[in-house]
Amino acid sequence: MSIVIRSVESRSSMVPAIVVAGLLAGSGSGFAHHSFSAHYDIEVEVTLEGVVTDYQFINPHVLVFLDVTNAAGEVEQWIAESNSPSLFRRRGGLRADSLEAGDAITLAGHPSRVNPNDLHISLIVFPDGTEFRRNAQAQGQ
Repeated sequence: MSIVIRSVESRSSMVPAIVVAGLLAGSGSGFAHHSFSAHYDIEVEVTLEGVVTDYQFINPHVLVFLDVTNAAGEVEQWIAESNSPSLFRRRGGLRADSLEAGDAITLAGHPSRVNPNDLHISLIVFPDGTEFRRNAQAQGQ
């Protein structure tokens, strides 16, 4: 039979170290998720003209699904994302009813480094010509 004696003092002094280690271990995934330049090429901006197939004004990011006809005449589906709906609610300009399937629009933004047909939206040109810029107030929307 063995007896293990642990001091309460030594256990309590380890708690802050364990908490700090846990926070540091978990923080990497949070930074990776929100590291814009890790996911998107900020040196390149792509412009797409196409037809909306789906529009999701949901958390955590607004999504626009767009059918784009490439140079070979083939239809490619692109997935474009932007900030959260709550940001747009505060700033205005983009709403749950701003787009619908069948709308012909232009999108501009930064392409994904990982997924070839993904884009982070910097500009939406609506069917009526109204523009929405992600980093500015909407113009006439």
